[in-house]
Amino acid sequence: MVDTATTKAVPAAAAHATRQGYWRGVLAMDFSVSEIKAFLVSAMQGGQEGEYQLYDSHLNLLASSTPGNVLTLLSPREQELLSRAFVHDNQGGLRLLTRYISWAKLRNFDGVLLRIHTLREGVRGNFGTITIALTLMWVLFTLMLLLSWLVIRSMVRNMSVLQTSLEWQAWHDALTRLLNRGALFEQAMAVASDCQRSGRPLAVIQLDLEHFKHINDRYGHQAGDRVLSMVASTLSSAVRQGDLLGRVGGEEFCIVMPNTTLQEAAAVAERLRQRIQGREVFLHNNVTLRVSASLGVSASEERGEYQFEALQSVADGRLYLAKQNGRNQVCFRSAA
Repeated sequence: MVDTATTKAVPAAAAHATRQGYWRGVLAMDFSVSEIKAFLVSAMQGGQEGEYQLYDSHLNLLASSTPGNVLTLLSPREQELLSRAFVHDNQGGLRLLTRYISWAKLRNFDGVLLRIHTLREGVRGNFGTITIALTLMWVLFTLMLLLSWLVIRSMVRNMSVLQTSLEWQAWHDALTRLLNRGALFEQAMAVASDCQRSGRPLAVIQLDLEHFKHINDRYGHQAGDRVLSMVASTLSSAVRQGDLLGRVGGEEFCIVMPNTTLQEAAAVAERLRQRIQGREVFLHNNVTLRVSASLGVSASEERGEYQFEALQSVADGRLYLAKQNGRNQVCFRSAA
């Protein structure tokens, strides 16, 4: 209806009167927009938050509880969702990201009343409490997943480091940090097979320190350990990349040299003997110690033998020939 005084639309409510099934007439009442607005404003008194809005059936805003022109307008999507809901229900609610809209159709009025709840008001209600609880549970679950991932990654990393450390310990001598006997033999057999397939020469040097037991007995095992470390350092600095060097006994060392002839290996052995003899080991109380070594050399070119154990056995035999012939020397020929 239209207010003749203001020429503005005026909401109207009507109801038909019946008696014993017979139509008797229609009862209608007109309300001005200002009266409805005052009613909506009074409904929000008492510290309530949010906003009441009255719409006609086409979702045209008629009145709001918000003072002045500060309105919380519906977005096109919200209008579409509400229009769909009006078709099937007389009341309901619409949950949005930052607010909650509850609505109800009015009896004997072609329109709908909306209550727009604020986020803070929704948080204080049951819905807000449940939402906060679910959010906190999700955050805690995410943090637990992240923490579990960090713990698992740290464990895997530690296991990898531990595995690497155990592998290194299984393949190396703890004192000299050279290959141990088992690792040297395994790798040497692979190198020997490769040299045999490619037709390259292979040489083996066996080294033993002189009077090492006397050093341990006279100066102690710490002095013996220093001697072994010095010899290992001297040998490591002299071998080439691709050569194999290992400690194969108490004071015995072995060098495997691919692509090396007997004469070349004998020359290397002599240089090593001279370097070891020329170095001093410093002990306690300014005491120094010099050591010497005997060395035996063998090579595949002598008999076409590429089995590492056989070559190592020949070099070991020549090592003891060097000891028998006066020690502190290199032997690369077998006894006649």
